[in-house]
Amino acid sequence: MKLLLTCTTGLEAATSLEVKRMGFKIIDSTAGRIFIKTRLEDIPRLNLWLRTAERVYIVLNEKKVENFDALFQAINEIEWERYISSGKILISDVSTRNSKLSAKGAIISVATAAINKKIKKEAKEQLYPIRLILKNNKLLVLLDTTGPKALSKRGYRLKTSKAPIRETIAAAMVLLSRWNGSVPLIDPFCGSGTILFEAALMILGISPGIKRNFVSENWDILRNYWLLERKKVINCKNNRIFEHKIIGFDRDFKILSVAEEISKKLNLDFIEFKVKNFEELLPNKEELYIITNPPYGERIKSNVDFSTIFQKFPKANVYILSPDNNFEKIVGKKATKKIRFQNSGIWVWYYMFY
Repeated sequence: MKLLLTCTTGLEAATSLEVKRMGFKIIDSTAGRIFIKTRLEDIPRLNLWLRTAERVYIVLNEKKVENFDALFQAINEIEWERYISSGKILISDVSTRNSKLSAKGAIISVATAAINKKIKKEAKEQLYPIRLILKNNKLLVLLDTTGPKALSKRGYRLKTSKAPIRETIAAAMVLLSRWNGSVPLIDPFCGSGTILFEAALMILGISPGIKRNFVSENWDILRNYWLLERKKVINCKNNRIFEHKIIGFDRDFKILSVAEEISKKLNLDFIEFKVKNFEELLPNKEELYIITNPPYGERIKSNVDFSTIFQKFPKANVYILSPDNNFEKIVGKKATKKIRFQNSGIWVWYYMFY
């Protein structure tokens, strides 16, 4: 079957890399969307293991739709009984762009009528969220296997800093850096530690979704596959011992106490957290990785001077988020690669120096 994986627009390369490493074939990729071909039984694995994607959808239909009759037909022709034996079908989201049909209320009404003609309503616990996307008069009918909480909601956060980075974005930063644990990793602006936690969970091979629930776990067609995959995850033991350090620095001792509490919750006690400003960091001539999301934007005012970063860390591979188009001039070095995307509503560059 065909699945759609959504991700942060601009970070498709990270999700594509992750999907290929998992052994899946990509059949198409657009802004914020990766389409893959797979089997029904792979859905639990994708939800439990994907680190950079936001949701996993089953593509039920793709069709050109320019009027409500065509919409009704596109919904009605889906083999609903293939996926749904009983339960509640809910149209959870509708988005339209550059299409003749734009009235969301009317779209929901017609789609619901088409669904009800094929599937009998039953007061069951199973919920089947449907997302409808109309773009350039092309309809995508999607069945959401993830549920109300996106994959970024890992379940380990207790409290965040003023400008937290989403877990999936942090994971994408680490994945694109190619850090493999063979050299130390530091985050000079770690806040509540998200980048470091995602790095540690990734390198240890720990499922990011093992401590949370998903809407499709209760579906008749997937229940047994979910049970099998969860058993595999639980029995998956990783005896890797870190020879190198993972260290987070921040000037806010209160948020570092939160980070330490989360690290204990995740059994990642080997991560060190130290109260220190960037300017106070001692020079280090060893090979290491710096992956960081420094303060910027309206919520956090910052006057950090990054001009000395490569003098302080001459052998470091540096991966840093910044909204500054002139960041390369500031540090006196051209980035090997850079990617632009939105982080918390702010357009930023992910500068990669390696």
